[in-house]
Amino acid sequence: MQFWNGMLYIAMAFASLSQEQPGFEWNKKSTLTVDEKVEFPGIVLEPGVYIIRLGESGEHRSRVEILNRDETQVLALLVAVPDHRQRENDSSEFSYHDVKWDGPRPVRSWYFSGDLVGLEFVYPKARAKEIAKDSNNYVMASNGSKDGAIIAITPSFKEIMIDSGAIQTARQKPQK
Repeated sequence: MQFWNGMLYIAMAFASLSQEQPGFEWNKKSTLTVDEKVEFPGIVLEPGVYIIRLGESGEHRSRVEILNRDETQVLALLVAVPDHRQRENDSSEFSYHDVKWDGPRPVRSWYFSGDLVGLEFVYPKARAKEIAKDSNNYVMASNGSKDGAIIAITPSFKEIMIDSGAIQTARQKPQK
């Protein structure tokens, strides 16, 4: 009897591991069609069609991939943080920083179809300061390292910590 109970528990454990987790985001992607130059952190895209795909999702930061139209070439790998909107939209949506210059429009966020939580792109710190000043709004920024701190830069260049990038373990004390 103990043998069969043990086998039942093992089977239940494997069944729970194989079920898809709710909110699993491995297949999130959108098509971005632009008729003017747009800017993502570290890259300016010419008019055309691009694929924006979620590469890796996390609670505090995610990786987003920009690909060419036929998805054969990765043009950029970007860091993004969660961004919230008030109501769902039926289609994916890209929002832009409202800047006054005539250059490429900097992309602010990407919301996937039907989601209230989207992803706000993290710009290099120097570029984020330029966008913040010209848009009179905050811009997410980082020093460029993969696990570096993410800050919000205000139009007056005040830096507000969003995610320190520090990995905490059970033995580590939180940083103050």
